[in-house]
Amino acid sequence: MTRCFKIVSIISIALLVGLQYSWATPSLTVSTGKPIYEYGDFLSITFEVSQLTGEPAVIHIVDETGKTSSPIPVQLSKLNSTIIAPVPFYKTNYSPGIYHINVEYSGTKTSISYKLIDSGRIAIPSQYKELMKSWAREGLPDKNLANVIRELIHFDIIRVPGYDSQTIHAVHIPAWFKNDVKWWSDDSITDNELGLAIQYLMKTGIISV
Repeated sequence: MTRCFKIVSIISIALLVGLQYSWATPSLTVSTGKPIYEYGDFLSITFEVSQLTGEPAVIHIVDETGKTSSPIPVQLSKLNSTIIAPVPFYKTNYSPGIYHINVEYSGTKTSISYKLIDSGRIAIPSQYKELMKSWAREGLPDKNLANVIRELIHFDIIRVPGYDSQTIHAVHIPAWFKNDVKWWSDDSITDNELGLAIQYLMKTGIISV
Protein backbone atom coordinates (compact mmCIF):
# COMPACT_ATOMS: atom_id res chain seq x y z
CA MET A 1 0.00 0.00 0.00
CA THR A 2 2.81 2.35 0.91
CA ARG A 3 4.57 1.56 -2.35
CA CYS A 4 1.43 2.30 -4.38
CA PHE A 5 1.01 5.58 -2.53
CA LYS A 6 4.58 6.58 -3.40
CA ILE A 7 4.04 5.76 -7.07
CA VAL A 8 0.82 7.80 -7.17
CA SER A 9 2.59 10.69 -5.44
CA ILE A 10 5.44 10.64 -7.97
CA ILE A 11 2.98 10.62 -10.89
CA SER A 12 1.02 13.50 -9.33
CA ILE A 13 4.17 15.57 -8.88
CA ALA A 14 5.23 14.88 -12.46
CA LEU A 15 1.83 15.96 -13.75
CA LEU A 16 1.93 19.13 -11.68
CA VAL A 17 5.40 20.00 -12.95
CA GLY A 18 4.21 19.39 -16.51
CA LEU A 19 1.17 21.58 -16.02
CA GLN A 20 3.26 24.38 -14.50
CA TYR A 21 5.63 24.19 -17.45
CA SER A 22 2.78 24.31 -19.97
CA TRP A 23 1.29 27.35 -18.23
CA ALA A 24 4.59 29.22 -18.00
CA THR A 25 4.95 32.25 -20.28
CA PRO A 26 7.54 31.67 -23.01
CA SER A 27 10.80 33.58 -23.14
CA LEU A 28 11.07 36.12 -25.96
CA THR A 29 14.11 37.82 -27.48
CA VAL A 30 13.79 40.28 -30.37
CA SER A 31 16.55 41.86 -32.46
CA THR A 32 16.85 43.88 -35.67
CA GLY A 33 19.16 43.13 -38.57
CA LYS A 34 21.27 46.16 -37.65
CA PRO A 35 21.02 49.08 -35.20
CA ILE A 36 21.12 51.83 -37.84
CA TYR A 37 19.16 51.93 -41.11
CA GLU A 38 19.30 54.26 -44.13
CA TYR A 39 16.66 55.16 -46.68
CA GLY A 40 16.33 52.27 -49.11
CA ASP A 41 17.06 49.64 -46.43
CA PHE A 42 14.55 46.94 -45.48
CA LEU A 43 13.82 46.51 -41.77
CA SER A 44 14.39 42.94 -40.57
CA ILE A 45 13.27 41.60 -37.19
CA THR A 46 14.31 38.29 -35.62
CA PHE A 47 12.23 36.56 -32.93
CA GLU A 48 13.64 33.90 -30.60
CA VAL A 49 11.13 32.11 -28.35
CA SER A 50 11.39 29.18 -25.96
CA GLN A 51 8.18 27.55 -27.17
CA LEU A 52 5.55 27.80 -29.89
CA THR A 53 2.15 28.57 -28.40
CA GLY A 54 0.16 29.00 -31.60
CA GLU A 55 -0.45 32.66 -30.80
CA PRO A 56 1.03 35.42 -32.99
CA ALA A 57 3.69 37.85 -31.86
CA VAL A 58 2.12 41.30 -32.03
CA ILE A 59 4.31 44.25 -33.03
CA HIS A 60 3.77 47.98 -32.53
CA ILE A 61 6.30 50.45 -33.93
CA VAL A 62 6.52 53.80 -32.12
CA ASP A 63 8.28 56.90 -33.49
CA GLU A 64 9.94 59.73 -31.57
CA THR A 65 6.68 61.70 -31.35
CA GLY A 66 4.93 58.77 -29.67
CA LYS A 67 2.87 57.91 -32.74
CA THR A 68 2.15 54.18 -32.72
CA SER A 69 1.53 51.92 -35.69
CA SER A 70 -1.46 49.63 -35.99
CA PRO A 71 -0.85 46.18 -34.47
CA ILE A 72 1.16 43.90 -36.76
CA PRO A 73 0.56 40.19 -36.01
CA VAL A 74 3.36 37.78 -36.92
CA GLN A 75 2.67 34.06 -36.83
CA LEU A 76 5.76 32.22 -35.59
CA SER A 77 6.33 28.74 -37.04
CA LYS A 78 9.85 28.24 -35.66
CA LEU A 79 11.62 28.99 -32.39
CA ASN A 80 13.89 31.34 -34.37
CA SER A 81 12.10 33.35 -37.06
CA THR A 82 13.07 36.40 -39.12
CA ILE A 83 10.71 38.68 -41.02
CA ILE A 84 11.69 41.36 -43.54
CA ALA A 85 9.52 44.40 -44.27
CA PRO A 86 7.99 44.22 -47.78
CA VAL A 87 8.75 47.90 -48.43
CA PRO A 88 12.01 49.74 -47.68
CA PHE A 89 12.33 53.00 -45.76
CA TYR A 90 11.32 55.98 -47.93
CA LYS A 91 11.31 59.67 -47.06
CA THR A 92 7.65 59.82 -48.03
CA ASN A 93 6.80 57.42 -45.18
CA TYR A 94 9.45 57.75 -42.47
CA SER A 95 11.31 60.62 -40.83
CA PRO A 96 14.84 60.19 -39.46
CA GLY A 97 14.99 59.35 -35.76
CA ILE A 98 14.76 56.63 -33.14
CA TYR A 99 12.00 54.03 -33.51
CA HIS A 100 10.89 51.57 -30.84
CA ILE A 101 9.55 48.09 -31.60
CA ASN A 102 7.22 46.80 -28.87
CA VAL A 103 6.46 43.07 -29.08
CA GLU A 104 4.05 40.90 -27.08
CA TYR A 105 3.92 37.12 -27.39
CA SER A 106 1.67 34.93 -25.24
CA GLY A 107 1.92 37.26 -22.24
CA THR A 108 5.62 38.05 -22.62
CA LYS A 109 6.59 41.59 -23.60
CA THR A 110 9.84 43.10 -24.81
CA SER A 111 11.03 46.20 -26.64
CA ILE A 112 13.99 47.17 -28.81
CA SER A 113 14.91 50.24 -30.84
CA TYR A 114 16.65 51.15 -34.08
CA LYS A 115 17.77 54.40 -35.66
CA LEU A 116 16.86 55.69 -39.13
CA ILE A 117 19.32 58.21 -40.57
CA ASP A 118 19.43 60.38 -43.68
CA SER A 119 22.87 59.52 -45.05
CA GLY A 120 22.18 61.22 -48.37
CA ARG A 121 21.56 57.95 -50.17
CA ILE A 122 18.65 58.30 -52.59
CA ALA A 123 15.75 55.83 -52.49
CA ILE A 124 12.95 56.42 -54.99
CA PRO A 125 9.49 55.27 -53.77
CA SER A 126 7.82 52.55 -55.82
CA GLN A 127 4.88 54.71 -56.92
CA TYR A 128 7.28 57.07 -58.69
CA LYS A 129 9.27 54.20 -60.17
CA GLU A 130 6.23 52.95 -62.07
CA LEU A 131 5.52 56.41 -63.48
CA MET A 132 9.13 56.88 -64.57
CA LYS A 133 9.25 53.44 -66.21
CA SER A 134 6.05 54.21 -68.11
CA TRP A 135 7.53 57.48 -69.35
CA ALA A 136 10.67 55.76 -70.64
CA ARG A 137 9.01 52.72 -72.21
CA GLU A 138 5.58 53.92 -73.34
CA GLY A 139 6.42 57.30 -74.81
CA LEU A 140 4.43 59.39 -72.33
CA PRO A 141 4.80 63.20 -72.50
CA ASP A 142 7.85 64.75 -70.81
CA LYS A 143 5.55 66.65 -68.45
CA ASN A 144 4.77 63.31 -66.76
CA LEU A 145 8.41 62.83 -65.80
CA ALA A 146 8.69 66.53 -64.91
CA ASN A 147 5.85 66.13 -62.39
CA VAL A 148 7.62 63.14 -60.81
CA ILE A 149 10.91 65.04 -60.51
CA ARG A 150 9.12 68.00 -58.90
CA GLU A 151 7.61 65.68 -56.29
CA LEU A 152 10.98 64.05 -55.62
CA ILE A 153 12.40 67.52 -54.99
CA HIS A 154 9.39 68.45 -52.82
CA PHE A 155 9.98 65.44 -50.54
CA ASP A 156 13.73 66.19 -50.42
CA ILE A 157 14.47 62.85 -52.08
CA ILE A 158 16.37 64.71 -54.78
CA ARG A 159 18.13 67.91 -53.72
CA VAL A 160 18.48 70.81 -56.12
CA PRO A 161 19.62 73.96 -54.25
CA GLY A 162 17.76 77.09 -55.29
CA TYR A 163 14.95 75.26 -57.07
CA ASP A 164 11.64 77.09 -56.65
CA SER A 165 8.66 74.80 -57.09
CA GLN A 166 6.34 77.83 -57.23
CA THR A 167 8.02 79.15 -60.37
CA ILE A 168 6.79 77.90 -63.73
CA HIS A 169 9.69 76.26 -65.55
CA ALA A 170 9.90 75.25 -69.19
CA VAL A 171 10.14 71.47 -69.40
CA HIS A 172 13.23 70.18 -71.16
CA ILE A 173 14.38 66.57 -70.89
CA PRO A 174 16.93 65.21 -73.39
CA ALA A 175 15.73 62.19 -75.37
CA TRP A 176 18.86 60.24 -74.41
CA PHE A 177 17.87 60.40 -70.73
CA LYS A 178 15.27 57.71 -71.45
CA ASN A 179 18.14 55.25 -71.77
CA ASP A 180 19.24 56.07 -68.22
CA VAL A 181 15.73 55.43 -66.91
CA LYS A 182 15.49 52.16 -68.87
CA TRP A 183 18.82 50.96 -67.42
CA TRP A 184 17.55 51.86 -63.98
CA SER A 185 14.25 50.03 -64.55
CA ASP A 186 16.30 46.94 -65.51
CA ASP A 187 18.29 47.29 -62.25
CA SER A 188 21.47 48.05 -64.20
CA ILE A 189 21.90 51.19 -62.10
CA THR A 190 20.66 51.94 -58.58
CA ASP A 191 18.16 54.48 -57.24
CA ASN A 192 21.08 56.44 -55.86
CA GLU A 193 22.92 56.54 -59.19
CA LEU A 194 19.84 57.67 -61.11
CA GLY A 195 18.95 60.23 -58.43
CA LEU A 196 22.46 61.71 -58.46
CA ALA A 197 22.31 61.89 -62.27
CA ILE A 198 19.02 63.82 -62.11
CA GLN A 199 20.47 66.18 -59.49
CA TYR A 200 23.50 66.88 -61.68
CA LEU A 201 21.45 67.37 -64.86
CA MET A 202 19.11 69.74 -63.00
CA LYS A 203 21.96 71.78 -61.50
CA THR A 204 23.69 72.14 -64.85
CA GLY A 205 20.47 73.07 -66.66
CA ILE A 206 20.50 70.05 -68.96
CA ILE A 207 17.16 69.02 -67.48
CA SER A 208 14.56 71.65 -66.67
CA VAL A 209 11.25 70.95 -64.98
